[in-house]
Amino acid sequence: MAGLGIALTLLSALGSVSASASPPHPLSPGDARPAAIGSAARATAAHARTVTLITGDKVTVTPGATGALPSLSVQPRPGGKESVRTVTDDSGTYVFPEDADPYVASGALDKRLFNVTQLISQGYDDRRAAGLPLIVTREAGASRLTPADLPGVSVKRHLESVGGEAVVADRSKVTNLWRALVAPPAGKGDRKTAEAPSLSGGIEKIWLDGKVEAALADSTVQIGAPQVWQEGTTGAGVKVAVLDTGIDAGHPDLEQRVVGSRSFVPGEEVADGSGHGTHVASTIAGTGAASAGRERGVAPDADLVVGKVLNDKGSGEQSWIIAGMEWAAKAEKAKIISMSLGMAELHTQDDPTSQSVNRLSAETGALFVIAAGNSGNGAYTVNAPGTAEAALTVGAVDSADAIAQFSSSGPREGDEGLKPEITAPGVGILAARSQYTGGDGYYTLKNGTSMATPHVAGAAALLAQKHPDWSGQQLKDALMSTSKITPGITAYLGGTGRVDASAAHRAQVVASGAVDAGLIKWSRDPQPIERRITYTNHGSSPVTLRLTLDRGQSPGGFFALGSDQIVVPAHDSASVSLVIDPRGVAIGGYTGQVVARDSDGTVAAHTVLSARTEAERHDLTLRALDRSGRPMAGIVTLAGSKAAERSYHWVPETGLTLHLPRDTYSAMMYKAVRGAHGAYSKGLALLGDPEVDLTDPRVVTFDASQAHQVQALTPKPSMAANTRVEYWRSFTTTQEQYGDWIDSMVIDATYDSVWAQSSPEKVELGGFDLTTRWRAPQTPLAISQGAHELDVLPQSGAKSLPDGTTDLDAVFAGSGTPADYAQLSARGKVAVVRHSPAVSSLEQTQAAHAAGVKLLLVVNDTVGRLKAWYGDDDYRSPGPVAVASVNKDDGEALIARIAASPRKDLRLRATAHPAPSYMYDLVSHHTGGIPQDLTYRPGAHSLARVDVAFGQNEGITVKETRFDVPRYASGVWNFSPEPVARGSRTDWVSTDADVKWQQEVTVPDMVRELSEQVAYRTPGTHQERWVSPILRPRMIRADLPSRQNGNVLYFAAPAWASGGAAHSGGSSGSGLSQRTSLYQGKTLVSETDSDTGYAVDLSPRPLPYRLVVDATNGAPSFSRYSTSTHTEWSFVSGEAENKTVPLVQLDYGVDLDADGRSRRLSDLSITPSVAGAGAAKVSSARVEVSYDDGVTWHRQKTVHRDGSWKTVLLAPRSASFVSLRTTATDEGGSSISQTVIRAYGLR
Repeated sequence: MAGLGIALTLLSALGSVSASASPPHPLSPGDARPAAIGSAARATAAHARTVTLITGDKVTVTPGATGALPSLSVQPRPGGKESVRTVTDDSGTYVFPEDADPYVASGALDKRLFNVTQLISQGYDDRRAAGLPLIVTREAGASRLTPADLPGVSVKRHLESVGGEAVVADRSKVTNLWRALVAPPAGKGDRKTAEAPSLSGGIEKIWLDGKVEAALADSTVQIGAPQVWQEGTTGAGVKVAVLDTGIDAGHPDLEQRVVGSRSFVPGEEVADGSGHGTHVASTIAGTGAASAGRERGVAPDADLVVGKVLNDKGSGEQSWIIAGMEWAAKAEKAKIISMSLGMAELHTQDDPTSQSVNRLSAETGALFVIAAGNSGNGAYTVNAPGTAEAALTVGAVDSADAIAQFSSSGPREGDEGLKPEITAPGVGILAARSQYTGGDGYYTLKNGTSMATPHVAGAAALLAQKHPDWSGQQLKDALMSTSKITPGITAYLGGTGRVDASAAHRAQVVASGAVDAGLIKWSRDPQPIERRITYTNHGSSPVTLRLTLDRGQSPGGFFALGSDQIVVPAHDSASVSLVIDPRGVAIGGYTGQVVARDSDGTVAAHTVLSARTEAERHDLTLRALDRSGRPMAGIVTLAGSKAAERSYHWVPETGLTLHLPRDTYSAMMYKAVRGAHGAYSKGLALLGDPEVDLTDPRVVTFDASQAHQVQALTPKPSMAANTRVEYWRSFTTTQEQYGDWIDSMVIDATYDSVWAQSSPEKVELGGFDLTTRWRAPQTPLAISQGAHELDVLPQSGAKSLPDGTTDLDAVFAGSGTPADYAQLSARGKVAVVRHSPAVSSLEQTQAAHAAGVKLLLVVNDTVGRLKAWYGDDDYRSPGPVAVASVNKDDGEALIARIAASPRKDLRLRATAHPAPSYMYDLVSHHTGGIPQDLTYRPGAHSLARVDVAFGQNEGITVKETRFDVPRYASGVWNFSPEPVARGSRTDWVSTDADVKWQQEVTVPDMVRELSEQVAYRTPGTHQERWVSPILRPRMIRADLPSRQNGNVLYFAAPAWASGGAAHSGGSSGSGLSQRTSLYQGKTLVSETDSDTGYAVDLSPRPLPYRLVVDATNGAPSFSRYSTSTHTEWSFVSGEAENKTVPLVQLDYGVDLDADGRSRRLSDLSITPSVAGAGAAKVSSARVEVSYDDGVTWHRQKTVHRDGSWKTVLLAPRSASFVSLRTTATDEGGSSISQTVIRAYGLR
């Protein structure tokens, strides 16, 4: 069919930020040295990482150039769907398999489980982590999970405070886990798509158990601790838990202080190999023994219980922290729990760790003192679990009580709650150094909210000694209301002020620490809100307090006291009214203080005030209709021009109404709808409106009945093997930039069409692009009955019909069991069978093969085309018979016609092209909006022709794909490589100026080759040769092959590029090896057995270097050519800022047959080029040839024309191979010398 009818940190918790303020490239928390080069260099090299998702699908991520998106390749799990959605924003790249997307939208799955860039950055790729750590929370009333409940899962620990378990899912078994998670309840069949999806087995939600990172004499004086010691209060008898990296219990300052300890880090003892925990513990309770008592902690006689919840690298998992909190609060009954850790990417209190803080605080009365984080002074940067309402969250100040520039700022994201609540010294803090770390001396300096937090924990311990019956909330109020007011620091940065241990200790009156109204909802008729401030008198006589309101920057009348005086009875409490009046107040966050003074004017207590008025809001009602106009359910992605993040919403059939700030929104939905081939066909629809101005209540209808088909009408018959639909949306610019919103859906061949709802108008704010991408080979199989062409799909793993057209009789064979063939003459015919869960694909093919069936035609039993595996159970070996599926509409009609025919059979015509002779790689763009005409009609006048040759040896599997690089992505988008046959193919590629193309060819477990990225701007003919001579080292610009950054030189020199121009090829297989060496002059500065490496501490002066690659081919089954190569690049380089080093490359042109052989009299051309910054022209070249494997060499006469050096070779009759030795030099003096032994053969 010519019409292609798709026509398609912790401050130690979750995150990667340390609570110890540190330089941009930290070695460890608080360390001021630059990062080691090794890991940084390897992270920049283009090494692909594979991540197995919780669904079992595998995502391979290949890093792009600096500032570019990675390329993605998705391998579906066995039996899984190939359709996948990718979303890219400034938080990373997410890959949502089609069947997981609804669970993310409904909140049942943590979306971080699909952030492949973050999973890799946390070390959760397949090479570095055999299991995926998860936190599984249960529905109310559900029993504890056991390994028997979830296949392939081991339960690490029970987490009662969050009602769940920490588990590890074995990556090799996650496919079975996923099936169990989404299985419908027994006896209820498939889940209704109209309902918000939920997980099976009483599971409420599954979270990523994410990686977490760790967030004294002068400072103790600063907070008034010595005055408290003079009163005899030193923390004695108070148990303080330190949850951190462990402790050096043998440090003189900490001997005899630790009364309990436990490690929650698998495989590590409590000993502190990081140093972070020891520093924190000694700030709380160090005795100062190593400094003659000078460097004492705040509460030097407190008892310490130490929970190691972070490993010796300063990182851990959420579940370790939760388990440590439960142990400290319940088993050890610690009064104070100090946590200098946080999750840098979480700023609400919805995560399990923050929830655990709130629950344990309520259950045990413990006070959790938690670092605010080191994310800087920007709003909404306080890290979870410091966001927990019950926590006393600590920011950092310097010795002058000025806020530290690294200290995180509130309010809390989501409800605008007040955070942090207090500050403490956190800059230049001297405390104990663990002997298990590097360095000298007993003490070390560190910065961070990690260092501020133990000051407050120690002050809390002093207060708890004096008031042992106080709850955590009472301690929190007392520390807040007696803190030192720090004028000029807003409450969202500094809370009530800097902790004052002395004032807290001597206080007779304690006030509410804060009156936090949070977010005051917008209303057309706002009303005042009343809150109360409570004062508690712990003295034996009544106290009269005069109250004054310091409204700070808040408008007059916004905060109002009910009285300016209050009498608090002895040993009792009294309260005063505080009214917050939002009428006529501009949108914003407002803070203030109520200061209570006693009769002599001394400040007795103070209370911080905070409230935020909400922006104007309106109802946005979302409704969805299918292609027949009936209500349907679906997932909406909502983005606002002022919103920090995109949001996902499950819209039921009844619709959904959201109450949102006045803004401009994009509201889009991907949804499976009825396709183009009947009621049971399946299409993908992109629905919605990319620009919704919410200035009044609005309704957005995602109306598939008004959608138009997106299709490409190709000049020759083709069928889309892969289709991608995506949109790019920016509210700030029409010029795309990194970090913009890209929402992409890759669909497989189970979909027969793509549809899109047209936009009312083009967007006015920012930019919008709709892109449709098709990869459509020559139609592999067409089956018709009379004039009607069936909607068929060849099945994976099955044999193929031979190339050509055949007329075949079709018979109906029920479900395809042996019994169905018992009375049926099916030999040499088409057997039409129904797909059935009761009969496996292997059973169907074996029965068909035994009956002599020529083609098995499987009628799908559900919506869409059937795409299943019909090979062997090993998912590698092909099955014994050709198999195709037909959709239910066509299939059932065919069965009826067979039944109605007199002979119970029907003549079908089958045309097969198992190895396509041509391929269409097409892209269609629409800018500014979605028009009604969505048909792309490419012709020869608008397509580039690429003649592609694949020269692999017989029996070698080769896979190929072509990436497109949209202008808004700065990276590549990848369809999974598909097997290709040896021989030639003609590719027709869109000539879109906004798209570059890059082809990839792989020999699995052996070689991966890439072409240079190229834009085909005008029609024309191009040539590509793959897996063929001349194999040699070659670099391409897209790899950023070699570059100098500072005094570090990185190099990448893959050794196995094949004969086509501008290819690179890296090896991962046995039999192919290379040694890569970098010399400065005659001095070896780096050497590796891989194609990438780096050298450090190089001279800043420009000096001569040589990069040498020696490669050996010991895999004749792969290729009998290029048995060895030797390549030397000579160049000059010096200190630079990420500058690509210009290196000369060589491409070879010779006419070869399919076996890689030339005539004995043949033309040879050498085309040098220079890739890199400031590339110069090549000025000279020399060519030598050998016919005896390099024993003797003969210099060739060359002619320089059109950038190439051309020569004629005349091989002797005795020769079997041609070896080449070529040198070329550019005008800047850089050169290459390349020797290829047995470059190609002779015939």
